[in-house]
Amino acid sequence: MDAGWIAAIGSLASAVIVAVAAVAAFRQITHFRNANDIVVYLRLIDKMDSAEMLEARASVAGTARKVASDPEYYRQLTDPTFLPDEFRRVGPLLRFVEHISVLVTRGGIAESLILAEYADIFIDIWDQLRPAILQRRIALGPHIGRAFEHLAMRSRRYIESGQMQREYDALEHDSRALPSAPLQVNSESLAATTVKADIGSSTSSAAPPA
Repeated sequence: MDAGWIAAIGSLASAVIVAVAAVAAFRQITHFRNANDIVVYLRLIDKMDSAEMLEARASVAGTARKVASDPEYYRQLTDPTFLPDEFRRVGPLLRFVEHISVLVTRGGIAESLILAEYADIFIDIWDQLRPAILQRRIALGPHIGRAFEHLAMRSRRYIESGQMQREYDALEHDSRALPSAPLQVNSESLAATTVKADIGSSTSSAAPPA
């Protein structure tokens, strides 16, 4: 075998080694990314399920009603110094979903994870508080809530495109028929029957042997 063939085989072997190393490096990076997504995802769930966030989510509808029903309140939202109690309650939620949205848009966590868990919730929050957020942009600048708005629109597209339904349809389902309704037992009748049974049992035990 001449030197040319040896050099060609050596080059081919080097190329194979480089390719294998690149594949291994890519798989390792993917593994690290998945691990990071899991850690961030679990922390986000803990925060969204915290008492503070649940209380704030429960206040969203009331805040939206206040904005829609009180023209003076709605006008005052354009004042940077105006910070009503309603916004103090929902403020932590809005700030947190904005942080989540920035994290998603900058690639800090997979968008698919967030949409699968919270797409419908984000749409509901955005739709209810959109008028208030737009008013606050007049007060505080045009970028207030922009990342959250983006993620809410991505959430809407995710649901309306059917992607969310397709993902849930792909999950295993329990196809068994529903059981028939259980018998409705009157509690008072049950108590009376129990008392009668106890009295009968006591009488039988007290009777003298034949």
